[in-house]
Amino acid sequence: MDVDGMFQGQVNLKSPDHKFCLLETADYGLNNGLPPIAQRRIFFGREVGGADRKLIPTYQLKSRTYLGPTAMDAEMAFLMANQALATSGKLVFDPFVGTGSILVGAAHFGAMTMGADIDIRVVRDGRGPDCNVWSNFKQYGLPPPIALLRADNNLPPWRPGLKEVQQQYLHQYYLFIFRGAEVSLPLLYTDGH
Repeated sequence: MDVDGMFQGQVNLKSPDHKFCLLETADYGLNNGLPPIAQRRIFFGREVGGADRKLIPTYQLKSRTYLGPTAMDAEMAFLMANQALATSGKLVFDPFVGTGSILVGAAHFGAMTMGADIDIRVVRDGRGPDCNVWSNFKQYGLPPPIALLRADNNLPPWRPGLKEVQQQYLHQYYLFIFRGAEVSLPLLYTDGH
């Protein structure tokens, strides 16, 4: 491939306008005499986005007021909120809200939030009046969820065909390992605008 004329201008490694990356898969030939699983490949690409890594220390779990055994890491919650395009005017619904990690990430980006969980103790009580899902939002100065419901996802809490809430369904599944059983669970609903 001829690259003459593709890249113009001066190279500035300290403050580049564009970042490019070269990735190579390794084929070490150590496959016990079997054919290689994947052929050696080389990928060339341009960075199209990045993350605000300054958010992670602020929202890290070890400083969070209320945690449960399955609290999602802040970095993963922010990635999911980005995939859902959580912004002001959008509604993010987490059907397995737990301690609210995904909703905290979505609320940071300005989305209205709502969640449900089958365990009423998590949703209603937490560990007391100052240690519950609501206190996680208060800790970061974020708007609290519109509602937290006690609901079983086998019987969703909305009427069938409710397009206002379910216009966009993230086809992103999280492998949830709970008590040794692997179950694929959907995570976010947004209004799709």
